[in-house]
Amino acid sequence: MNRISVVYTSLWHKKELCMMTARLSSSVLFLICVTGALGAHSQASNPMPVSYICVEAESGLVLMEDNADLRRPPASMLKMMQMLLVEEGVQAGKWRYDSAITVSEHAQSMGGTQVFLAKGETWPLESLMKAIAVASANDASVAVAEGLWGSVDECLKAMNKRAAELGMDATVFHSVNGLPPDDGKTFDQTTARDMATLARALLEYPNILNFTRMKEFALRPTDSARSNTNQLLQRMPGCDGIKTGYIRAAGFCLTATAKRNDMRLIAVVMGSDRKGRFDHTQKILEEGFGMVQRVTPVLAGAIIGRPVAVVKGTEPDVALAAQKDIQIVVKNTDLNRLALEITAPRSLDAPVEAGVEAGYVRVLLDNTIMGESPLLVSAAVERKRLKHRMRELVGLAR
Repeated sequence: MNRISVVYTSLWHKKELCMMTARLSSSVLFLICVTGALGAHSQASNPMPVSYICVEAESGLVLMEDNADLRRPPASMLKMMQMLLVEEGVQAGKWRYDSAITVSEHAQSMGGTQVFLAKGETWPLESLMKAIAVASANDASVAVAEGLWGSVDECLKAMNKRAAELGMDATVFHSVNGLPPDDGKTFDQTTARDMATLARALLEYPNILNFTRMKEFALRPTDSARSNTNQLLQRMPGCDGIKTGYIRAAGFCLTATAKRNDMRLIAVVMGSDRKGRFDHTQKILEEGFGMVQRVTPVLAGAIIGRPVAVVKGTEPDVALAAQKDIQIVVKNTDLNRLALEITAPRSLDAPVEAGVEAGYVRVLLDNTIMGESPLLVSAAVERKRLKHRMRELVGLAR
């Protein structure tokens, strides 16, 4: 059975592709350059320029970036990796969120932001993860590392291994909480792009957002509630995470995510100032949402391409239909560059059953596959019986 591929270009102008949704817009929203605005707020004490990137969470589509590959300390944003590993361990059955974690003297001794854990205390893993996600508690990070991996070093091995698996090639973790190193030299290193990659992996687990969207948290009934360090939760509609970070060598950092109109974006800003990191990140996310839209260029059940000939069938041909919707998030400026690639057989031998897979359709942006769906035979076609063939022969003889 020979197959042929047909590529329809200018997808949004092909009248015969009736499954295209009429609501797609070809409007163009020009990106306002934010480089100057971001750089203007960079810390005077931090000689490196601000790094930022904004991506669509589902596909990783980069909407804007600047200095996104500049290596620098992530500060407490690296706690996202511990959050990811803990959640993956829960899903794998290695531990549970009600697992008891006992606080060591080492964990108690952590400086910086903390929830003042005391040696010998025992806390549920879930409580400590909330302390990490909301209060950015350094002592809780160490307690979790020791409680689940046996030591900080073993946890670091797991963190760096997972970073390598995710393709975070510019990232090296030397701590589990992002605090400055004792020697003043071996800082944790990453990039804005790698932090966006980590955030995408983290968002594959919706339960994480139950922690990161909390606006405040108190570890003990007698404690005053601590506000989430991510101020965008209070001021940006749709924002539900993820993690802040600050040490002098890193500047003020933020990885944030927000969801609107069934689209989720991630923005990372590194090396900003105290207020600027929230202003910058919100500006990037707002502009990002204006740059993209979710479209459905192929609808489930829609007839795709030309009918396929049926050899020795009671019908001369049969149509092929998409098995499922193809939904994609695309830049407004790329709508007119989308195309359909249809791969289907030249013919099918009767009998043909309805619902049989007979090809596939892909949505392409240049040479990138944005989505695809199998093509199914839309109706059954029986094989011609002898009497049908005799009638045809008689007809030809006349």
